Formats: sequence, C-alpha cells, structure tokens
Amino acid sequence: MKRLISVLALAALLGQAALVIAQESGDPSVKSVLDAARSKYWKDRGGDSTTNSETDSASDQDSVPYAPMILGFVPGLSIPFGYFDASMAAGAIGILARDINGIEASGVFNLSRDIRGFQAAGVFNLARSVVGFQSAGTFNIVDKDLLGFQSAGIFNIVNGHVSGFQAAGIFNLDGKVDAPVQAAGIFNVVDEIRGFQAAGIFNIAQTVEGGQAAGIFNAAKRVQGVQIGLVNVTDHIDGVQLGLVNIAGNGVGSLGVTYEPSTNFFYAHIQEGTPALYTVAGLGAAAGDWGTNISGFVASLGLGSRTRLFGLNIDLDVSASQPLAGMPMDREAWRTCDSSLQDRFRPYPSIRLMAGLPVGERLQIVAGLAADIDMDSLGSRVPEALKTANVWNGSAFGEGFSAYYKWFFGIKI
Repeated sequence: MKRLISVLALAALLGQAALVIAQESGDPSVKSVLDAARSKYWKDRGGDSTTNSETDSASDQDSVPYAPMILGFVPGLSIPFGYFDASMAAGAIGILARDINGIEASGVFNLSRDIRGFQAAGVFNLARSVVGFQSAGTFNIVDKDLLGFQSAGIFNIVNGHVSGFQAAGIFNLDGKVDAPVQAAGIFNVVDEIRGFQAAGIFNIAQTVEGGQAAGIFNAAKRVQGVQIGLVNVTDHIDGVQLGLVNIAGNGVGSLGVTYEPSTNFFYAHIQEGTPALYTVAGLGAAAGDWGTNISGFVASLGLGSRTRLFGLNIDLDVSASQPLAGMPMDREAWRTCDSSLQDRFRPYPSIRLMAGLPVGERLQIVAGLAADIDMDSLGSRVPEALKTANVWNGSAFGEGFSAYYKWFFGIKI
C-alpha cells in the first residue's frame, strides 16, 4: 500500500520534474526520475551510467565529489554543475544532490539520498534516509529510515523505521514508528508504533506500545497502553479503552440479567471494555413493573475492573444510579434542562461485587453482593423499594452513609 501511494503521489506531482531531469526519450517511471538524473551527471564525470539507488554503496559512487555549497535553479542548472555531496544546497525550484550533511532547501522540491541535518521544500522532499528534520508544504517520502522530525502539510510516508516525531495535515503512512507523538489531521497507518498516535478521524496499527487517540476510530491488532476514541477495536489489549464502543478480543463484553430476591428487582446490565477498566450500564425494576410502569425503573452508568481468581471472573464496579420516577417525559424539558429536570435529577452511588463462573465459551453463572448508598450530605435518594433491612451505617472521610446491601444471582452471555 505504501509503495502504491508513493507511486501515485509522485506520478502526479513529479511529472514536470521528471521531464526536466531525464534527458532521454519516452516517459520515465517514478523510480527512474532520480536514477536518470544521477546517471546523467555521473556519466558526465566518467562514471558508470547504470548506477541506481540499489547500488549507491558501490565503490564508484563513493567517489562522488564534495561541494561545500550548491546553488541551483533546477536540477541540471546549478553551481557547481553536476552531482555532489554537500553541506548546503539551495534552489529556486529544485535541488538534486547525493548526501547532505547540513541544510538542503528549495522552493518546490528536493531529491537526495541521505540527509543528516535539515531538508525543507515548498512542495515535497524525497530521500532515502533522514537523520534530522524534514519539512514540506505537501509531502515527504523516505524510502528507509527517519530519525528526527518530519512535518508535511498533507502526508508523510516512511517505508522503514521512524524514531522521533511525525506530523501531517492529512495522514502518516509508515513501517515502524518509535516516536513520542505521531499526529495527523485525518489518519495514521503504521505497522508498529512505540509512542502516541493521534488523528482527527482514525488510527490503524498492527502493534501499539503507548497509545492511540482519534476523533472517531482506533484499530490495532495488539495494544499495550491506551485507546481513546468513539470506537476502539483490538484483538488484544493490556491497558485501557476509553470510548463509546470498546471491543477487545480479550476484553470484557457481556449482557447480563440478575435478580435480587430481597427487593424482587430484575436488572439488565451491559459491560464493555477491558479487564483493567470497563463501562457498565444498567436498567432495573421490580418484577411487576417490567413493560408496564416506566416510572418504577432505575437507570445506572459506571465503571468497573475485572480480575481472575480461582478460575472465576471477579468484577467490581461503581455506578451512579438514577430513579426514573418523576423524570419529565417532555422533550423540551430535556432540551432546555429546566428546573423540573434539575430538581428530579438525584443520582446516588451503587456498588456491585460479582463473581462469574464460565460455563462454555460465552455463558457465565454470576452471583454477588450489591449496595445502594445514601450519603448524609445528599439526603435520602435511594428509592424505598430498594431499602432493605440489611443496612450498614458508617462514615468514610468524614462523610456519613447508609448502605443497603443485598445478594443477587443471574447469568451473563
């Protein structure tokens, strides 16, 4: 994919440069642009005109002369005239040089082999490897490795390894990235990243050691760290997913139904996320109210964590629960958040400790202890139907509470 994008981008943006550089008939390929220019200048100096980027390390290439400075208008019109290594190169339109140990800058494009220093162009840069800084108004392409900083208005492509920082207005497309941050306005695609990947729309990676953050979607085969986005997907994660939809092959994803004998309440809960941190949403009501009396329902939303102990899944979650009784059914009240809604919005904390026994691939038999809690400073908020005779009155951090606890059992799939 990366080489295909490289070919398409270069075919569109380097067409005119190819005609100037290549002095032979026919339409040159993208790969031949740099090779033809090198061949032309090397032949003028008595070298092997068949030299290409695959044989840059050959002994005849090592004899390319050095010029402290190259000044040019386009490749082929430069002072000094020819193909050189240099410490500084500057061109109004484009520069063609072999290795730059210093600065290379032009108004439109730069074509070089190895850069150790700074490479900047108004439109694009093309190099084999970069140690330092590469910046272009449109795109940068590095065939092998980048060690340093790469910035482009539209996209960056590195076929090898990235160590440093990478930023693009639209996308980054790389092999392996070892960088504090890889940032793009729209998306990032990489095989491996050690660092943080950020994009306005989506991130895609094979392996992530660090984190992914996207406005909409993150996808990775394996993540060691964090995923932050509306939708997060991975085969395996050692860390945390924060989003509206979190899917992990080794994660916590289930729909459960539980029953509390002491209150005659049935609850439905959805858990999504990772063992380290999952989201849980629930809805409960007395057995006779399901399907007949919405005012008798209690809704909850919270976070939890899972551990494994003696073959059991042990879940501990804490939620904010809200009775639906008296909540306005008028859409205008919700839109304006008027006083009738504010007066009736009285959440209270709920805690569940649950053990799950796996039966088969998806089914779990669960049982545990739940507690609905009234805080002295908030007043009585737990519905009377959930206040049991089993109550623990105590205090924590100077705050008095009453915890109404009860046993429950059920199933999860």
